[in-house]
Amino acid sequence: MLISEDKINEIRKSINIVDVISDYIPIEQRGKNYFAICPFHDDHNPSMSISKEKQIYTCFVCGAHGNVFNFIMDYENMSFVEAVKTVANKTGIPLDISTYQEKPKDKGITDLYNIYDFANKFYQNNLYTKDGADALKYLHDREINDEVIKEFEIGLSTNNKLTNLLKNKNISNTVILNSGLSSSKEDAIYDTFVDRIMFPLWDLDGKVVGFSGRVYNKKDPSKYINSKESDIFKKGKLIYNYHKAKDEIRRKKFLIVVEGFMDVIALYKVGIKNVVATMGTAVTNDQANILKRLSTNVTLCFDGDSAGNSATASCAKELINVGITPSIIRLEEGLDPDDYIKKYGVEKFNDHINNSKSLLDFKIDYYKQSTNFSNSEEISKYIKSVVDELYNIDDKIIKELTIKRLSDETNVSIPTIKSMMQGKVVVKEEKREVISLNKYDKAERRIIYYMLRHPEVIRIYENNKCYFPTNEFRFLANEIVYYYDKNGNISIADFLSYISDKKELYDAISKINIMDLDENYTHEEIIDYINLLNEYSVKVRINNLTNEFKNTIDDSRKTEIAKEISELKVSE
Repeated sequence: MLISEDKINEIRKSINIVDVISDYIPIEQRGKNYFAICPFHDDHNPSMSISKEKQIYTCFVCGAHGNVFNFIMDYENMSFVEAVKTVANKTGIPLDISTYQEKPKDKGITDLYNIYDFANKFYQNNLYTKDGADALKYLHDREINDEVIKEFEIGLSTNNKLTNLLKNKNISNTVILNSGLSSSKEDAIYDTFVDRIMFPLWDLDGKVVGFSGRVYNKKDPSKYINSKESDIFKKGKLIYNYHKAKDEIRRKKFLIVVEGFMDVIALYKVGIKNVVATMGTAVTNDQANILKRLSTNVTLCFDGDSAGNSATASCAKELINVGITPSIIRLEEGLDPDDYIKKYGVEKFNDHINNSKSLLDFKIDYYKQSTNFSNSEEISKYIKSVVDELYNIDDKIIKELTIKRLSDETNVSIPTIKSMMQGKVVVKEEKREVISLNKYDKAERRIIYYMLRHPEVIRIYENNKCYFPTNEFRFLANEIVYYYDKNGNISIADFLSYISDKKELYDAISKINIMDLDENYTHEEIIDYINLLNEYSVKVRINNLTNEFKNTIDDSRKTEIAKEISELKVSE
């Protein structure tokens, strides 16, 4: 291991897992433990338990579990060493891992990252040359100053210069074309982006994986041209500005989602930095889960026109599917955030943030806009749509107010509207995977559970020659014994760090509910588990010998088998 075990344990013990996880997701205390909406599956009820005493977390639905390093690894998509470094930075503990090297990526992927990094630097440099004077003026006229240009790495493409530079670096035509930064026609290769202001698009780690190029000095039916999708650029899996906004989002404990990168830049200019964009496409389930990782307190602010209404409804639906009910900002006059701030100022925009609509109110307004209140059928459809929304609302006061509002708007009586809600039942229980365990499965898990908590159980296990029938639990038990003999103590959180590079052992622990059993045990209880497992191993051996007896034709071997079976039955 690159970092010593003692150093890893020192770093882990220097920080409280509750504080770390609360920086990422909202948590609440219930008794001695803390609970949160699990960010690792489509959780709708708090199913992740965090133990301050043991410094571990467990999700009782998806099985996600571990110590502070495991949480950061999974949440930030980091390696173990990177997670240790992240925690060390939080605690101020010096850690030199300059010699650490990540597992090498596929060469084709590495080439794409390198090409995009080179192109990004090239484009940025162009903007401040004589060729970039007009583009720079255009940006300044749009109130995008040099500080913002630098922050968002805005650049300028020119004609065929990038393609020639890439060729001069001995990069093959195939790789250049695969990047999408160059195109071909009749065996000629030329720049895809020509005379456009270039806005880099980043992946979640902040690496450039694409561009959006905007015209600025001529009329063109394609105002924007975007990079084609590639092995490193998948629109439906990315969130624009994720890497820049995540710390500000965690500090402010909420995020604003807008449609495009220009909206992000517009808000950033006026000091609103807890903002990301959905890449201008319909929000996918992947993107909804990424947003959930940032915060469960989400405000949607899409363009104020009818298309923005539809995009808001679509995005809200995906967020609800992953357990988030967003609040909504709708801007007057069909304006987008950039134009709205230019016309009305940041203070009025902040008023919208502070007084955002509930999703229910947005949907009611959304349904109302498409309703002809002179048409009785459309009125009926409108009422039914709103009543359908009320099925998902638990707050009785909100239901009463909404029903009264519907009655006032449509002249349909309150009793009639209430009657439409009768007989409807909404099941909101979290679907949990139920695993049927026999008594032998339970015995294996419970012995390991107590071995991880009580050194004396480790000794009982060793002294009684217990045999686990399941390979993964047998290996895990042996590793626990080895760890204890080596260190003289056992800690779940430290043991999880120790097996971080042993996937099979880590997966085995995930099958043990490490918080669900009683902390206390009796010596007799452990002995009963051991006897049960040893009894099972005898039964398995007898069964195997019986099958062998039936299939063998060697009389001497049959005699040996019969004798062994007889002895085993006596020992049962």
